[in-house]
Amino acid sequence: MSEVSLNGITKYYGNYLALPEMNLNIERGQFVTLLGPSGCGKTTTLRIIAGLETPSGGALHLSGRCMFSDRTHENVPPEKRGLGFIFQSYALWPNMTVERNITLALHQAKMPKAEIAERLAQALKKVQLEGLQDRYPSELSGGQQQRVAVARLIAARSGVLLMDEPLSNLDAVLRTEMRAELKRLSRELKATTVYVTHDQVEALTMSDMIVVMNDGRIQQAGTPYEIYHHPANLFVAEFIGDPKVNLFDAMAEPRDGGLWISGAGLGFQMAAGGYGGGAVRVAVRPEHLRIHTAPKDGAVEAQIDVVQPTGSQTIVSLDLPDQRVTVLVAQFRESWPQDRVWLDFDPAHAMVFDTASGENILQRAEAPASIAAE
Repeated sequence: MSEVSLNGITKYYGNYLALPEMNLNIERGQFVTLLGPSGCGKTTTLRIIAGLETPSGGALHLSGRCMFSDRTHENVPPEKRGLGFIFQSYALWPNMTVERNITLALHQAKMPKAEIAERLAQALKKVQLEGLQDRYPSELSGGQQQRVAVARLIAARSGVLLMDEPLSNLDAVLRTEMRAELKRLSRELKATTVYVTHDQVEALTMSDMIVVMNDGRIQQAGTPYEIYHHPANLFVAEFIGDPKVNLFDAMAEPRDGGLWISGAGLGFQMAAGGYGGGAVRVAVRPEHLRIHTAPKDGAVEAQIDVVQPTGSQTIVSLDLPDQRVTVLVAQFRESWPQDRVWLDFDPAHAMVFDTASGENILQRAEAPASIAAE
């Protein structure tokens, strides 16, 4: 039985349909991230699970218990759903100290004072706020206030955790530390976690399952590996990845029992998978493009434009005759020794999408057999 189950959930705001129809099942103990651009419906979905928004239709179950149903008119209030929630806007009581903000729910549950003190100490340590328990929210920075909200969730130890961009106001170093801490927290509590973010790095590093959304619809739900390496459509392919995926216009035509993909000066053979041919877009991740300093069979000439070292990697922007591409090199380079280079890629890493529908024509395609210059 799924821990969180949304069946045919819809949401209207007046005449605006924010969620056309959502069907999603989250298993117990999973860390699931709702990922997508602003306005895609991910926070609305989270607030529906929490009971802070009332769906327009459908049914919602938590641990097998009906929380909302348009058929039976059931609608359990938020405080009776047994959830832990971190808001992007902190939601701290301004007239209460850090200690009181973290432990208020524990006191209301009449938990023993010794256990409250232990949970408070552990939570403060995990978010690096030790010694600040007597301060008020107005005496804290935005990042510190966000950490108080995280500490409150840690202390509550709920079975289902809902998080709405909880790390958005933290600095880069602390955000990295807190990603690991939240994932560890979810595992230690054996909690089911639903996490909302527009940050793909958070999604890829923390999730058991990523649900990519756009315009209120689920574009793809899968493991981080599936989302990154086998995107269901062009939207997912372009949204996931930094630097962004490189796209090439091409044509697919049946040949020798497979498909011959040709365009942008390159050609390669791949399994047909029932696709009859037509205009396609070939997507290649920046780390899969290879730079050569001399002409090579199957490679196209390119011009080095900008070299950007990021530490352990270097982002290289290059110009082809009709477009710009990006290559990710696994080394630190401040410059390139020559302006004129040649590019190719292993066709096993190519993703091919139908131009009209945007769908991946072979989401689990066999590796292409060969590559050649046109």
